[in-house]
Amino acid sequence: MTPQPTPFVFVHGLFGSFADQAVFDALRPAPCSAPDLIGYGGTAGTVTTEGQVAALRAHIDRVYPPDPVHLVAHSIGGVLAFLYADAHPERVASVTSVEGNFTLDDAFWSRSIATLDENTARATINTRLTDPEGFLTGDGIIPTADLVATARQALSYQPWRTVWESARSVVETTGGQEWQRTLQRVFAATPVHLVAGERSRNAWHVPEWALRDAATFDIVRGAGHMIMLEHPTRFAEALLAIHSP
Repeated sequence: MTPQPTPFVFVHGLFGSFADQAVFDALRPAPCSAPDLIGYGGTAGTVTTEGQVAALRAHIDRVYPPDPVHLVAHSIGGVLAFLYADAHPERVASVTSVEGNFTLDDAFWSRSIATLDENTARATINTRLTDPEGFLTGDGIIPTADLVATARQALSYQPWRTVWESARSVVETTGGQEWQRTLQRVFAATPVHLVAGERSRNAWHVPEWALRDAATFDIVRGAGHMIMLEHPTRFAEALLAIHSP
């Protein structure tokens, strides 16, 4: 019997879904999914890292029992992927961190909003959520009509409170003493691949030990932090190169 390809589970970051049909098609015949975690898409609830990891586990258990999966995680989604991999190493074939958070320095915008009071947070975040052009240009992306439409969809995918609670939870987690030990345990037990955008690589605070111990490290040319939004084809090519036999 021909072995079935390992599924891919995409773990989204602070804004929007991580479901891109073009990327999924490029990875065929491997099954792909991108669950909406708590507060995103059609889901609702208070956001905590523990709750998001539980939601990720529920998705994997429901859709891919009992297979191990490749986790592909962007930005703050990397925190959830590493926590899941640490708790359930037998269910994870690999982790691909797409500029995922390694230190508090990687939570660049999250840190700025995590300490705001509720009213100020609402105003600050809603300003960001209603400015797709600024969202793109802030990452060095030229705001074409198609990209503005994609950015608008991503920014409308979650309410301001989800963004605020997500930022607070990830800052609390990555600021704790246990976080670096969690990362090191995952690197020791599971293949970890690193993917960065060419423009944003220097702002990604990957520790030297992680660079040394990573299975691969790929830089996507001409891309910034929002690699999959800006260059989905190049992003898919990077994933294919990582996971080709």
